[in-house]
Amino acid sequence: MTNRRHEWISKRAYAIWEEQGRPHGRDDDHWRQAVAERNALERTQASVDGREVLVKFRPKPQRPEMPRQDWLNPSTKVG
Repeated sequence: MTNRRHEWISKRAYAIWEEQGRPHGRDDDHWRQAVAERNALERTQASVDGREVLVKFRPKPQRPEMPRQDWLNPSTKVG
């Protein structure tokens, strides 16, 4: 882990601890949450200052499913 990454996670975990009212014994939870947030930022390639976010993994737009050809053909015999 780089020093910058570790410092960011440490500061974020501390901020989470403060946001939650400084509970005792939850430091591991706060650290894991900070790590997860940092990982998410890295996956989205967010800038250091957070001004823009370039999404690395964008979902592909769904194409509507086309009906089968035999469904459109009225001469298809049933049964």
